[in-house]
Amino acid sequence: MSVYPHVYFAGRWGSRADAVVPVGSLAMRYAVSVFEGIRIYTALDPARPPRPLLLDEHVARLAASLRLMRLPDPGVERLPGIVDELIARNRIDTDTYVRVSVTPTNPGDLGADAEPVLAVTAAPMGRKRWLSNGTGMSLTVSDWQRAGAASFPPAAKNISSYAGPRLAWLAARDAGFDGCVLTNRAGRLSEAPTAALFLVRDGELLTPALDEDVLPSITRAWLLREGGIPARETTLTREDAHRADEAFLCGTGIEIAPVRAFDGHPLRHWPQTPVTRQLIMRYFLHARGGAHDGPVDLPSLVRDVRP
Repeated sequence: MSVYPHVYFAGRWGSRADAVVPVGSLAMRYAVSVFEGIRIYTALDPARPPRPLLLDEHVARLAASLRLMRLPDPGVERLPGIVDELIARNRIDTDTYVRVSVTPTNPGDLGADAEPVLAVTAAPMGRKRWLSNGTGMSLTVSDWQRAGAASFPPAAKNISSYAGPRLAWLAARDAGFDGCVLTNRAGRLSEAPTAALFLVRDGELLTPALDEDVLPSITRAWLLREGGIPARETTLTREDAHRADEAFLCGTGIEIAPVRAFDGHPLRHWPQTPVTRQLIMRYFLHARGGAHDGPVDLPSLVRDVRP
């Protein structure tokens, strides 16, 4: 994947080669680093510049992760200005993924005080293939569990949270699936390794509640608030997934990824997925600033729009 050359690291702008985390740092020794992924979208109106989506929500979640991980705040309130400068310095004119991290670079033992630095990088990123080519995802419900609150705070977006889910994803891939959904300690559905889960049943959106060991996904929250579809947070089981009318994963990186089957069980409304398609339209209209000259179809919304 190509990347943009100008990055912000430890209070200054430089190249990626300058953004170095020492091998003996707390981050490298104990996997301490909180982060956010932020999408920048080009607008349908060519007169409007690219803009970050739901930036305030990402800043707020990053600050919450810092508190949960007991890390000092290096000044995350400056992020909106840094992202604006990132766009200008790199002349960003296409859909882009921005990664923001707060990482302790100082050495020390497990109880040492952290001295974190703020890093902001960017790379062009369009659609994942589940959405771009219309194939949808074939998922399995994994026997791997999402760590519960007694083991690690699920709301902390820290890099260590992804080590176990990575193994679950690799096992699912080896078994011939496109991905997986993790269960929690009670055996109920929680989330995918890097995305939130929604099922659709009888025209209603169903998603595991946050106390089911779910990361408070920003895309999930937006769909619950702005999706325009009746929705509720609840408890869900493997059987609920098998019997769903539709399903999708959502998150900043994956956006909205339709699901075609769970554990080899095709979903009833695949491939039409009317509810999922409606949500995709609504999401991209919001991300791209709305239609500027009349009706817009789904392909024109999801493709990578350039001036």
